[in-house]
Amino acid sequence: MIAKLEEVSKVYKVGDQEIVALQPTTMEVKEGELLLIIGPSGSGKTTLLSLLGCVLYPSKGRLWVDGQEINRLNERQLAHLRLSTIGFVFQSFNLLAPLTAEDNVLMPLRLQGVKNAEARQRTQKALEMVDMMDRRKQLPKQLSGGQQQRVAIACALVTNPKLILCDEPTASLDKDSLDVVMQELRHLANEGKSVCVVTHDPRLEKYAHRIVSVNNGIVTAVDKIDH
Repeated sequence: MIAKLEEVSKVYKVGDQEIVALQPTTMEVKEGELLLIIGPSGSGKTTLLSLLGCVLYPSKGRLWVDGQEINRLNERQLAHLRLSTIGFVFQSFNLLAPLTAEDNVLMPLRLQGVKNAEARQRTQKALEMVDMMDRRKQLPKQLSGGQQQRVAIACALVTNPKLILCDEPTASLDKDSLDVVMQELRHLANEGKSVCVVTHDPRLEKYAHRIVSVNNGIVTAVDKIDH
């Protein structure tokens, strides 16, 4: 188990009103699984992902990530936990346009202060895992959407995170690129990573080990998938 929510909810105050983004939720995220978090826009699924990513504090309930209770951590401790334990993959790729694919993947290690020789070795390994070594010297604009997303996955992988969180990672991709990216994420889960993918796309269900549905802030477990 890499993460655990115990009656966790998230409420936003807007003026005199309270908006419940996530109803009280109890669930676990396990090692070695691809967990699909599926639901329509505005359902609360990105809020759930943000809580798992230690970007938000719970309004109520208790949340643990990698054995640490998030409620008890300050902002500096949260930032360290995010950098050392969690990899993020976004719909918009979030690559730095002036940097090559290789330098984009190097960036998280530079932020961690990893020595250059080790950083380059780990960057090469991450690019090899997503089959992008042959494109390492290209800029993001020279890559297809699927290739950019694979570089983004390498950026998430290079710090060797235990938990990989993906927010609509295939929304900008064609069918073939979607399959390549999801097969890669499934492989990472099979290798022992915890991978959570937020989506509204039912085509992604076949890649998941487990699915939860989010609607109107309510999280519901879906029957386990066997394949």
